[in-house]
Amino acid sequence: MSTATRIVVQGKPGAALALREVTLPDPGPHDVLVEIHASGVCQSQLFWMHAPHPDPMLFGHEGYGTVLATGSAVRHVEEGAVVMITWLPRAADRTPGRACLDIPGLGTAYSPNVYTWAGHAIVDELYVVPLDERSRQDVVSVVGCAVLTGAGAVTNVAPVREGGSVAVFGAGGVGLSAVAAASIRGARHVVAVDLGPEKLEFAKKFGATHTVDAGQGDPVQQIIEVTGGGVDVAVDCVALPETVAQALDSARPGRLGVEQGGTAVIVGLPKKPLVLDIARQTNGNMLTGQKSLVGTTAGGCRQEDIATFLDWHHTGRLDLDTLVTDRYPLADIGRAVTDLAEGRILGRALTTM
Repeated sequence: MSTATRIVVQGKPGAALALREVTLPDPGPHDVLVEIHASGVCQSQLFWMHAPHPDPMLFGHEGYGTVLATGSAVRHVEEGAVVMITWLPRAADRTPGRACLDIPGLGTAYSPNVYTWAGHAIVDELYVVPLDERSRQDVVSVVGCAVLTGAGAVTNVAPVREGGSVAVFGAGGVGLSAVAAASIRGARHVVAVDLGPEKLEFAKKFGATHTVDAGQGDPVQQIIEVTGGGVDVAVDCVALPETVAQALDSARPGRLGVEQGGTAVIVGLPKKPLVLDIARQTNGNMLTGQKSLVGTTAGGCRQEDIATFLDWHHTGRLDLDTLVTDRYPLADIGRAVTDLAEGRILGRALTTM
């Protein structure tokens, strides 16, 4: 059973995205054929568009759809199941391969893991999560990347205590998920840091208790003033050299022989090489202040964490309907990517099929 569909592909780094007509092969033993209904538009996909890649590339790594067929070895989903596609694989005794697809006139195109900017996709079963009836909404697709990454940073990587303090640099889909998770965990101070009043006001809908406009004065000093010395956890969703340094500076200093300092968590994909002066004295340096700087992928989550985040949505603690602010048809994926790159998307965008 071959399947005709449309798929987004890029021939060379920096080239315009193209929507191509292709025919998908039958699923292999560990594959699932999914009709995609919606997919998130993520900053990491912008990163891959400009990163070196010798072969044509496929995009999208958080999706929502219906299973049309399964391979002979697939047991956890069946035809007709409504599923989420995520780039975080389920734990197993094998490693899933990269998705690849022959594109007429271009050759074989690849993704680092899955692709969801398509009408249909062949996906390794380890990336496919079955959904119950409560989760059959297109907005849940963003749990597969944005929520895992942002919320996971403050639930897994640097767990926020009740009454603690958090600063989140970058109030996009990932940052807002971190803000919401910090609020859910009972943080006393949840400080959203971004540029412009609209994004900062929007962050209050997800539990931000304070906001800092990074274009209006030193954001580190503003965070120190709000929290009385700095935060327990600073989450950097931007990953520019200056925001990494600001996140570390905004972490509270510890006291030698008494307590460790705060933790800065990098969850964004770095845009430039980072040179960090760990001996500088702003708000206690990294050494004498006993601060930690850690990086993470997918918020340190396991696929089982998805159920927790979906439950937050079902119980009204994480409002995915509000988080998804924009929808674009697949044919307009180029406009969606441009709007994201230029900061015109308030929360998270979906492309819909």
